[in-house]
Amino acid sequence: MSIKEYKNWRVVAVCELNTSAAIVWHLVGGFYNLNQWHPDILICEVPEEQGEERDIRRKLIFPGQTPTWEELVFMDNETMRYTYKWHKGKWGETTQKYHAQIQVIETELDKRCLMQWSSTFYSSEDGLTQFYQNGFENLVSIFGGKLINNKKI
Repeated sequence: MSIKEYKNWRVVAVCELNTSAAIVWHLVGGFYNLNQWHPDILICEVPEEQGEERDIRRKLIFPGQTPTWEELVFMDNETMRYTYKWHKGKWGETTQKYHAQIQVIETELDKRCLMQWSSTFYSSEDGLTQFYQNGFENLVSIFGGKLINNKKI
């Protein structure tokens, strides 16, 4: 039996979308909207215990997997970005220290924007580049645009 070697990862994915940043942010900027634009997320909901806790969390359900909970760390609607981290669930036991950020940047007023999704995590493999790309491919199909140089470090 071989032991998987864990390492620190940084993944940065970017796409260009043919619409205004405000329109894209309206769809992707809601912490509970992930399933509305990402095809790999079946359900994104407010956890039952949310009312009893101060922290803002979401429960994600992926096809064939146990639920994962993520926690909102920072939200800024003015700069159109939010950061979040893994909170609990089996996925985070193998992909540890997961912290991510989603940001939308206007590049041509009311016509074009960039969306960046980046993360750092500790794992034996990159389990996020393809996931981010799947979400971006869906956004490109909705708004038009293209994927841009996505990197794993």
